[in-house]
Amino acid sequence: MKVRRHRHLVCRWEEDGLLVGVPDQRRWVKATPGLRALLDAADQWIDVDDLVEGLGESPGVRDAVDALRKMNLLTDDDTDTGDGSDELRAPWGWWGMTAQRFHTDARDANYLVNSPHRDETAAAIAADGNGPPAFKDYPDRPVVMLPRRPLPLHAPVDEVFAARRTHRCFTAEPVTLDQLSTVLFYTFAPQRFLDGGLFGVLQGRVSASAGARHEAECYVVVFNVVGVTPGLYHYSTRQHALELLRADVTRDELAELTYHQGPSYEGAFTCLTTAVANRLAWKYRHPRAYRLWMYDAGHYAQTFALTCTALGLGPFQTVAFADTELETFLGVDGDQEFAVYLLAAGVPDGAPASPSGTPSLPVDFRYPAPTVLW
Repeated sequence: MKVRRHRHLVCRWEEDGLLVGVPDQRRWVKATPGLRALLDAADQWIDVDDLVEGLGESPGVRDAVDALRKMNLLTDDDTDTGDGSDELRAPWGWWGMTAQRFHTDARDANYLVNSPHRDETAAAIAADGNGPPAFKDYPDRPVVMLPRRPLPLHAPVDEVFAARRTHRCFTAEPVTLDQLSTVLFYTFAPQRFLDGGLFGVLQGRVSASAGARHEAECYVVVFNVVGVTPGLYHYSTRQHALELLRADVTRDELAELTYHQGPSYEGAFTCLTTAVANRLAWKYRHPRAYRLWMYDAGHYAQTFALTCTALGLGPFQTVAFADTELETFLGVDGDQEFAVYLLAAGVPDGAPASPSGTPSLPVDFRYPAPTVLW
């Protein structure tokens, strides 16, 4: 039988030394000089007897080989398909080892729900006294105060649900200041404040957020809104106001950041959302928390889309943008506050356009007939 070292190994340092493992498992082995020599000798397919002999028939080598096979640090030729699928099966073969490692490390986190250690852990976090600010503002920037009273949303919820579509074509008609204000208010602004106990005052918004941390920030590129000078703004949720960051932004500039996806910059305004990572990390101190901003971004996007729909606007959303360049455009530190979602809207130009080549349902498509029980 032949074996070979797994092509994708990961390492981590612990107090007792360097450990080696396979990304999709949580079993680790100490990287002793003997282990490193064994893995190095198994860089290519090698017969087990030749491997053991090459290492000088050292005591325990065969047992080590058997143990490494069980841990999948060594791959058997019996299970190898020749295309690497034994080591990196779909979807990880497409998503890559970085995604697989993240997925594995983020699983089965202890959220301390109903745990006797929950209160103790919460008290320790609160005692740090380093809770990040709940609001971000640019106090030295010109401010556009938005109308305090949002437009009424009288459309029946079932009609809004049925009408929600992703729009890709917009007219040249401007969006009103009240419409923009209403979209930002319901999507991002706090609707009420809650007693968070040890964690202080928390915000209640329309969109759900893990632990009411609301790490999302919104930057608005205004192109065609009545009463608002075109430019890049930060939406201050504390003031319900737009803070002007740049007045010289063009559609062409945003096109370069979004791979020239027309709907990203052809509407009346575009919201570029970010996540202030420490708002989450301060409370949720484990790798699984990295998932939370993704969920929250989706909640905000759906609230945005439904609010736009109720106002007669056409919403669009995408994650196709150049992260680093977009963060530079916004003037944020990508390690601490990173781009997560692009939301845009405008007056829709007819029905939403379907992507070219989208297959239709077959002519004879029918829902299955109900089963008659008696």
